[in-house]
Order: sequence, then structure tokens, then C-alpha cells
Amino acid sequence: MARPILMPQVGQDLTEGKLVTLKVKVGDKVKKGDIVAEVESEKATFDVESFETGTILEIRHKEGDTATVLQPLMLVGDEGEKLVLPATETVAAATPASASMNVSVAGSSGVSLPAAPGAGRSSPLARRLASEAGLDIRQIPGTGPGGAVVMKDVESYRHTAPGEARVLNFPSATSSAAGGAQGIKSLQPGEGDPVLFIHGFGADLSSWRPFVLLMNVKNPLLALDLPGHGISQAATASSFDGIVSHVRSQLEAAGLTRLHLIGHSLGAAVATELAGGGTLDVRSLTLMSPAGLGPKVNGDFVEGFLSARTEAPLRAWLDVLVHDAAKLPGALLRATLAGRDGTSLAAQQARIAGAVFAGSTQLFSIRHALQRYEGPVRMIVGMNDHIIPPDNTVALPAHVAVHRLPQVGHLPQLEAAPLVARLASENVRSAG
Repeated sequence: MARPILMPQVGQDLTEGKLVTLKVKVGDKVKKGDIVAEVESEKATFDVESFETGTILEIRHKEGDTATVLQPLMLVGDEGEKLVLPATETVAAATPASASMNVSVAGSSGVSLPAAPGAGRSSPLARRLASEAGLDIRQIPGTGPGGAVVMKDVESYRHTAPGEARVLNFPSATSSAAGGAQGIKSLQPGEGDPVLFIHGFGADLSSWRPFVLLMNVKNPLLALDLPGHGISQAATASSFDGIVSHVRSQLEAAGLTRLHLIGHSLGAAVATELAGGGTLDVRSLTLMSPAGLGPKVNGDFVEGFLSARTEAPLRAWLDVLVHDAAKLPGALLRATLAGRDGTSLAAQQARIAGAVFAGSTQLFSIRHALQRYEGPVRMIVGMNDHIIPPDNTVALPAHVAVHRLPQVGHLPQLEAAPLVARLASENVRSAG
């Protein structure tokens, strides 16, 4: 099966980099630890290390291209395998609605990967400028190669269409500016009620970047960091209610009172408490592997994940998150270690863990909040979740639609990304 080598995220602020040198070509054999490329960011030049062993089947960028973090730079597989695109789709025809293009390997069960964002349609710089200006790049006529939108098209559109609505004024996730409007960042511009993504314990808002490419909605897509995570690393909370209050204050300060919420694990619990709290107009609620529905949690994982400081133990604990360890990108391992190196990140997250977990027990419940919320709810759980037992999701309110996915662990948004994105998109659209 083809496995991706991803553009790594080295530091919280790195969202893209220029591919300076390719050290391999299609057909070359690589092993774990080999350097396959050199990438330059605004602050440094660094090597891209292969976390896979096999043969280079495809290289998605050429030297000089700008690559987005946590997106595939190249694909590695077994010698002799050939990548086959479905007959009904081509890379050149990829649009935001079809960005969940399946890439399969002949003779295998296949692997689903998102097409490169904006392939053949817009340059990375154009997308960044449009996002920061609150413009929908899909509405901008392109004059670049093949009709692609380039920088001058964005600038021209801004000056010739002064009445164009500026939907939201948050820093783009492709911008190097940290913080912004109370730590909220834009993952994708759009129109209508915004969709806010809230990550789980130990992650950060950048973990949503690959997933949002699969969303089939026109709404603005936003994300924030929980206390003790990402750009909110310095913030802390002494209880679950304190975490919810921190997030609510961010939303109120940013003027976000009507929105859709999508959350994972601890983030799903926070989203539910916000939706059932009565102070926000939450249009829809999509919950992935939600915490807070029962007392059990894998306390060994929490402790082991927080204490891991080198690759081998961290990889062992990250593997617990998924049913199929082959689906866990090597870049996640590197990004997690890089985020902890020389920072207080792990210590801050340990404080957050102490506020919400006691050993293998969750210290909070969202069942009353879930009962109070009357909008559309979709809950997505993996039947092989080893972090939060899937049987926590029994006896739910009748209005909650539950999707139980076989052979999926705690990260359904990674292991079954196209399906989960479709379910989440449908839930958002169901609320108008």
C-alpha cells in the first residue's frame, strides 16, 4: 500500500515551505531515516526525513514549489506497484468538492489521500493573500497557467470589487502570524455561518489542515487551540469547566455567536458543553470520538504520551490512537517531538490532563449538555477505539445520530477521512 512522506511541521508557526532540493526521484529506493528533500522556511532550512521504507512511486512537487505542512510531498510503496487514479477523476480536474480524490495502488486495498490543495487552480501565495483579505478565491478569475489564480489576480480583484463581502477577519492558517483574534485562525475562507474545529487532547489546530481539504461546504472554516496546546500553550485551566470558559471567552471576544462546531475527543466534549450552554447559537454539532460520555479513559496512554521524549516510546503510544498503525503519518511523530523540544508544552498539557482526568477516570460529563442541545448532532466513533471505549456512547438522547465505524480507532478523521468529512459536511449543510 502506498504511504505518504509528508511535508513536516517544524514549529507551531510553520505552515508552508519552499522545496529547495529533491534528493530522490521516482523509482529510487529509500529506507527509514533517509533524507529525501531539503525545505526552506522563512526562518530556517531543514531536511525532510523519510519515515517509510520502500520505493518512490510519485513525487507531488518539483524544486521551487511551495508545499503545505502535513500534506504529501511524495508517495512510497512496494517496488513494481503502480498508482492508479479512478477513471472519473484527474488531478487537473480536482476542485474543492472533489478534493477527496482516492489514490489506489494496483494490487492493494488502496489508500485515500487528498489532492494537493488548489492543484492547477491557484498559487499558494494567492490563496494566502485571498484568505487574509477574507476573499473566496473560487470567485476570483485566474490569468495564470491553465487559468490558475495568481497573486496579481487577487490584488486586482481587491481593487476592482470594493463591495465584496469580507466574511471574517482572522489570520490565515497559512500566515506566519501567531495568535490573532484570540488565537482563532482561518483554515479556509467562505460564506455563511463559520465552522469551528476544536482539536483533542495533545493535538493542536494544525491537525485539522489535511481534513478540511475534504470538507464539501462553502462556509468559512476556523480552528482554535485549547489551553495548554499550540498557540494557547501559555493558557491553563484547573477544570473542564475552566477549559470551556476559556474557549467561550475566545469566541465572545471574536464576536462569534452563531456557528457550527466540529470537535474531536476532549474538543468534542468542549463543543458539546458550548452547544448546550445556551449562550451561543450553535447551528450544528459534529462529534468525533467524544470524551465526557462515560467515566473510562485510557489513563496509561495519557501518562505514556506525556512522558515520551524520544521517537521509540512516542511512536508506541501514538500507535494506540489508531486501528492500523500504517495510517499514522510519520510527520505527526516528528511534529510532536519538535513541539516539545525546549518548551514547556508537555508540562502544560500534564496540568490540563490533571484537571480533566484522574488515572483512568474522566472527571466530567457532557450528557446533560447533549440532552439540552436541540440542533442536528452527528457522532462518529471508531469501534476499535483504545482511548475512549466505544461503549461510552450507549443510551444517548434520541436526536443524536451515531455512526460506529469498524476497524477505526480514536482518530476517525484520519483513518476514515473521506467518509467522516462527508458526514460532517452533510451535518453542516442540514442546518442551512
